Order: sequence, then structure tokens, then C-alpha cells
Amino acid sequence: MTQPRNTALEQASKWFLRLKDAAPDHADRGRFEAWLMESEANRQAYQRIAETWGDFDSPARITHISQAMSARKLDEDIRKRQRANTLAKLGAVVAIGLASLFGFQQWQSWQAQPLETIAQTSAPGHMVSRFLPDGTKLTLDAHSDTKVVYYRDKRYVRLLHGQAVFEVVKDADRPFIVESDHARITVKGTRFVVNMINHKTVVAVDHGKVLVETLQAGQTSSVLLSNGEVAEVKDQAKPVKLNKSAKDYFAFLQGRLIFDGASLSEVTETLSRYRQPPIVNHSTSDTEISAVVDVHTLNKFIKTLPAVAPVKLQESEAETAIVDR
Repeated sequence: MTQPRNTALEQASKWFLRLKDAAPDHADRGRFEAWLMESEANRQAYQRIAETWGDFDSPARITHISQAMSARKLDEDIRKRQRANTLAKLGAVVAIGLASLFGFQQWQSWQAQPLETIAQTSAPGHMVSRFLPDGTKLTLDAHSDTKVVYYRDKRYVRLLHGQAVFEVVKDADRPFIVESDHARITVKGTRFVVNMINHKTVVAVDHGKVLVETLQAGQTSSVLLSNGEVAEVKDQAKPVKLNKSAKDYFAFLQGRLIFDGASLSEVTETLSRYRQPPIVNHSTSDTEISAVVDVHTLNKFIKTLPAVAPVKLQESEAETAIVDR
């Protein structure tokens, strides 16, 4: 608060008298300069006293102190502006960061919006072929089920049951992804088959490159397949390559089922895609079956199973059961 002018003059007189003949390094000069800097009234009062009483050095000193105060005020102003600028820049960075985060979230939400969804199934004994929106050809084996979802950044298929062949149109910006209960298969342009059977998923590649990954929690294992290669992913296991012919897994397209060391459970699950009632394995036999079966003569093949394994057939309206002999 500004002091009354007469009080400032009284204090100025006291300071003038105290410091008129004092040494330059007198201890009171620091307190005097502090008083002088308190207000413009103090400086004017002291200048008036100094001019009246003839201390020609005092006005110069006041001017020097005033300049010092101006410089100090300028420094303070600069620091205030710098702090304000820093806060403004920080605010801008935060605003940009929030806008970017919001924009990224919006972009992610936009990318996650399905462009098209297709549910494709096939009945027992009947295969189905169709072209997907990008020209990719999907062929479902008999008694199979898929859900197809196309996004802006990927093409996604969930194999819910059975077997399917994919002839994928190449699109570098949108990978083609197939998921089963056990595996994720990622490609950009190729022809391959995915067979989900007997608690495992088998992937066979006709041509192109296919990445096969496990879907088990905590697992990051994968294998890369190319022309003619086969891999399988079992429950709670890593993907492994098989020393088998990929062509055998495409044979169903020509009406042939090729079994190469298959278990009875795998055989019966495959045969059930083509007949009603289904054939179910209830036996404990670990016999491996190798055979080439024409889908039009399934019953004839089924009747031969007791000749190659220690089992027998039990017929009912609900199912054909394979049981131990």
C-alpha cells in the first residue's frame, strides 16, 4: 500500500541525514535501498529531499536504483511471461495429447466397426461354396459352420465347426484371419484349408504363406507354413508341422476322404459330416486307420471297421455307435 506523502518525506529526511556522510559499504545502505524500492512515493520523496539539501549524488543514485528496479521488474515480467508461455505450451501439449488420444480412440472405434457380417453354414452331406465381398472363395465341408466379419483393417472368419477351404484374394492392407478353438491363422493371399476336428485344428497350405499361432493363454508360439505344408494345434499345445501331404486335406472337394493314421474318433467325426444319423466312437481302441473313402459309399466303409479294429457296430435311430468288442 502507498504511504502518505508527508510520512514518505519524513522517512526520506531521516535516510538522507543517516547516509549523507556514510561510507559506500555502510550496513544501512542495503536497508535504505530496500525502503527506496518499496514505492514510487519513497523514491520521489527522497529525490525531493536530496535536491533541496544539495546532495547532487543522491538523484544519480536514485536514478541508478530506479533503473535497477526497472530492470528487475523487466526480469520479473520476462519470467512471468516465460512461465505463462510454458504453461500455455504445456496446456497445448496436454490438449494435443488428449485430442490425439480421443482421435486414436475414435479411429480405433471406427476401425472396429464391421463393414459386413455373414453367417455361413452347411448341412450334413452337403458342401457349400460362395464368394466373399472381396472375391475370396469360401468352401465349407459338409456339416460345417462359419461366421465371417469384414472390417476396414482386416478380414475375419470364425470357424465354429467343421472344415473350410479358403482361396484368399491378396490385400496387403487387410490380412485374412481365421480362428478356431485352438488356433489363429493369418494370411494375405493364398489357398489353404482349416479343419477343426477331435480337439485339434489342422491347417494345410496349397500355395502361399500362412502363419499359424496358438490361442492358448500365455502361449506365443507360431509356425509359418508355405506350399504343401501341414501343421496342427492341439489343446494346450504349441503348433507343430506334420510330415503329411497337404493335398490329402483338399481331397474332400472331390468327394474323397483320406485318413492317414487317424484315430477312430477322428474318423467317426469326419464321417458324421456326411451322414445322418451320426456315427460316434464309444470304444477305447487306439487303432489307427489309413484309408481312402468315397463319400458316396460311407456305409460300406463303416461296415468294414470291425475288420480292422477290435470294435463292433450298434445301430439306433439316434446314432451308429462304435463300441468295444
